[in-house]
Amino acid sequence: MSLTSLVLTLRPRETRELPPMLGRAAHRALLHAIAQVNPALAEQLHDDNAPRPFTCSSLMGKRVNGMVSPEMPYTLRYTTLTPAIDFGFWGAPHVALELDGVAFEVLEATCEASAHPWAARTTFEDLSARWLLARATPQPRLTLQFASPTAFKQAGKAQLFPLPDLVFGSLLDRWNAFAPVALPDETRRFAAECLAVSRFDLETHAAPFKSEGALKSGAVGKVTYSALNHDRYWLSLIHLLADFALFAGIGVSTALGMGQARKAEDRGLEDRGSEERGLGEMRNE
Repeated sequence: MSLTSLVLTLRPRETRELPPMLGRAAHRALLHAIAQVNPALAEQLHDDNAPRPFTCSSLMGKRVNGMVSPEMPYTLRYTTLTPAIDFGFWGAPHVALELDGVAFEVLEATCEASAHPWAARTTFEDLSARWLLARATPQPRLTLQFASPTAFKQAGKAQLFPLPDLVFGSLLDRWNAFAPVALPDETRRFAAECLAVSRFDLETHAAPFKSEGALKSGAVGKVTYSALNHDRYWLSLIHLLADFALFAGIGVSTALGMGQARKAEDRGLEDRGSEERGLGEMRNE
């Protein structure tokens, strides 16, 4: 079972103003591309009420007065949790996609981590082996980077702060929905009872959804989680789910641009350096 994080480098074919949040437009572009090669799959992905086996980012890159320009490169990221979605249709020369009525040429499509910090390709099995077959006890803390507005549903209400049980519960649900081997539900309880937020640097960002006339808010930034219980097995599962975040996204509306996240290098929140540069690449300028 494959896990893929694809980063597209795009160039618009005209100078145009675009809405700040284009997650839904990116979602439509993906389904349109899939429909060209597999109409039945595109229809299933559009109509299915089950958890989505993919995520979409919004459009990233510098805009002047809200305008995109052919003189500037932009990026868009898609991830998939199933081999049924093959991103090969964006690998051909001169392929284009449309976002909110504006045509973009795909200059490059990569899944290689060496080419972009948000690109990757692995499998559920390889991701698991790194942590579950290791003999050493993992570090008792880790940092997650939330690069687009991240929010959760809790007791029928929106919760914007990425509490440990909400973050790792979200990741656990998506893992168990798509992985060949499920992880124990007690992982959620370990996160709730044995993980604490030790540091955070967060801002609240709005995510306007043009077609819905709605405004959703979420947290953007970094959070460090520290374990009060250093049990090797449970810490391994927490680190495994943190690595999975790059592909799964976290929280609500991950197929519409929200919840873009990954594990960050734990050098302290005061050391923003290269991590902040990577974050900037995933946020609208």
